[in-house]
Amino acid sequence: MEDAPKAGTMSASSQGPFAVPGMSQGGHSPPVTLPLQYMIAGLSCFLLFACDLAWQVARGVLFAPGAPAGVALTHLLTLGALMSFVIGAVYQLSTVAFLMPIAAVRLARFLFYAYIAGLAGLIGSFSVWWPLGIGIFGMWTAAVLYGFCGNMLASLVRARARGPMWQFVFLAQVHLAVALAAAVVLALGDANLWPAVQAYQAPILATHILLAAGGFFGFLIFGFSYKLMPMFTLSHGYSTRYEHWAFLTSLAALWSFVVRAWYPALALKLVSAICVVVAFLSHVLAVREILKRRVRRRIEAPIRGVLVALALGVLWALALVAHAPSSAGSAAWRALVTFAIMGFVSLTVISLAYKIVPFLVWTWRFAGRQRAGSNVLISHLLDASSARVVIAFNAIGVVAAAAGVCLDSGWLCDAGAWAVAASLGIFGVHMLSVFRRAWRKE
Repeated sequence: MEDAPKAGTMSASSQGPFAVPGMSQGGHSPPVTLPLQYMIAGLSCFLLFACDLAWQVARGVLFAPGAPAGVALTHLLTLGALMSFVIGAVYQLSTVAFLMPIAAVRLARFLFYAYIAGLAGLIGSFSVWWPLGIGIFGMWTAAVLYGFCGNMLASLVRARARGPMWQFVFLAQVHLAVALAAAVVLALGDANLWPAVQAYQAPILATHILLAAGGFFGFLIFGFSYKLMPMFTLSHGYSTRYEHWAFLTSLAALWSFVVRAWYPALALKLVSAICVVVAFLSHVLAVREILKRRVRRRIEAPIRGVLVALALGVLWALALVAHAPSSAGSAAWRALVTFAIMGFVSLTVISLAYKIVPFLVWTWRFAGRQRAGSNVLISHLLDASSARVVIAFNAIGVVAAAAGVCLDSGWLCDAGAWAVAASLGIFGVHMLSVFRRAWRKE
């Protein structure tokens, strides 16, 4: 008989009905079509991003400072691919992780269509640099995302299961709301509706990037890792002592960076960089505790991809420490931002998609027919080991592209971009095959 978990430990079963084969549609979960439609939009944007990235490399305008095409490409990845996919994941994972329903499912469905319309207008306005359109569609998209934040915060305050994971996810919504406020201010400045913004554009932009990339995406990745890693590796009885340290140090790192953006003193540079390293190392130790107590000894390719992304995150944090004492120009910062978003955030999302998307598609098409004798398994829709080539190409490409930007090497930057575009193209083919196989097995 299995011993009860000790204080300071967590078992897979004690974390709610999300343990393997667990991403089950329980009484708290929204209809599976809600998270799935957001994820389909995100997957479509990943494919568009791959095509646009390859096109910009072919034209020779990739990473051109301030180029409208580069701004549009960046937001296609962050707002289109990552945000859409992550919203779908949050709707699915939060309900079973925290034993709560979504406060307003109908609102979430309405916001999806409003978000797609606003996103299309905003990306189009960026691509031709139409200031008025940036202002209009920027505020439209921000209003939609504020609706998402409000819906999730109203849901999270009802949660029965709380802890570091809940703190990460709750504050991720708060950080997104503040990041959106910074984006609205920037949009008003670009539209010449608030000219005074131009004098503070650099720190406002830095605040927007930090709170969106680190405060929203980063906090969600850290928080939900404490649910997904045990679930996919069948871990239980592991220590949770490092999760609290990861939360506190992540919070300190994020806001020291925000303060640094407004007051770039050397002491703040060093403190913020060291806090980032400590936060990542605390998270590494938390993940290590989970993996030490896993039942499934073989670590699947998607989980290896998450670990590779985490390793890239640690490498990025160390690069920040090395960069802090210097006064290097914008090329180094563009390399660091690219590395963080594409190396840590994007690779984590892509890796987890190989586990989450097949489950949702299987639930949508086959879960209700299992009692009738259906023998279709999730593994029939996609072989998880197919993620290896995507993870390898993506990681190599991100490192090469960031190095190319930092070293001002055009061929290295282009080679990395081609590798990333190829990896996302293969990723898109894999995800489309899930839907194709689901229909064929009908």
